[in-house]
Amino acid sequence: MSRVRPALALLFVLLLEPCVAALAQLPADAGQVWKIYDISSFVKVAGPGSQKHVVDWVLQETGYANWHGDVVASLSADASALKCYHAPAMQAKVEEIAARFTVDAAAPHRFSVRVLGVGSPSWRNDARGMLRAIPTATPGVQAWVLSREEAAMLVGMLLRRSDCQELPTGPVLAANGLPAVLSGGRSRPYVRDVAPRADAWPGWQALGATCDEGLSLDVQPLISRDGTAVEAVLRCRIDQIERMAPVVVSVPVADRQRAQIEVPQMSAVRVGERFRWPVNQTLVVGLGLVPWPVPGQNAAGTPSLFSDAKRTDVVVVVEPRLTGGP
Repeated sequence: MSRVRPALALLFVLLLEPCVAALAQLPADAGQVWKIYDISSFVKVAGPGSQKHVVDWVLQETGYANWHGDVVASLSADASALKCYHAPAMQAKVEEIAARFTVDAAAPHRFSVRVLGVGSPSWRNDARGMLRAIPTATPGVQAWVLSREEAAMLVGMLLRRSDCQELPTGPVLAANGLPAVLSGGRSRPYVRDVAPRADAWPGWQALGATCDEGLSLDVQPLISRDGTAVEAVLRCRIDQIERMAPVVVSVPVADRQRAQIEVPQMSAVRVGERFRWPVNQTLVVGLGLVPWPVPGQNAAGTPSLFSDAKRTDVVVVVEPRLTGGP
């Protein structure tokens, strides 16, 4: 036994020596140190590949420039660990973020996310007494916090309106640190171009294509380390076809025929926001009057026509549902 232990110690030193040598060659002008943070409990519950959410949050929180500037730095992750080479002050921030993902990872907190489209922004006046504004960065976007009871009253009031429509997904649950994705949309076929075709009448063929329109929104919430607040990143992408502009073109065949092609006229909205609010309250975000390219239902119960392109006041509701809470 006395000979085995020294042999194991020697083997450990031999295995560790290349890593130590590699670190010794890295510049450490800013006092950089190498640290590894265990994130296996989060990845185990969240699923394969979920370590990317930890890396993304670190980059958002600390700023991308801090990892690509004059200070030599490194950040990577696998299913078991977040690995970081940076100055001690940055390491403290990374440690705090990693802890937020792993705390209570076995039973993560949940967040209900729902998206409603309201035809008129007049609902804001009806709910004015309940809305407490918080800052936003995107022009036209507003955000408020409400108590859970007030939020339930607001959602009920909106759903009773004849001009309110909820995304077909309904409420979606997001786990702590994981984004919830809500989407709806449709594809529109159109004639993109024409091309000669000698083997078929009338000597040419229409070249078809499809143009997608839709709404996609994701919300990634994360509880603060002390459990008193929620931070959430909200991203929204909306693309809507306003109309298909007709264009008459000459077909390069013997009798110079003419055909009609179409050019999509699009409108697009991109929103990226970050919010922080008390964990015992509900976040409500108004995206303003934006496209609502979500198929509706007309009185006959069939999908509404493409010509119903419209603007809608899109409302996002994020409600924390903490583990062990009501």
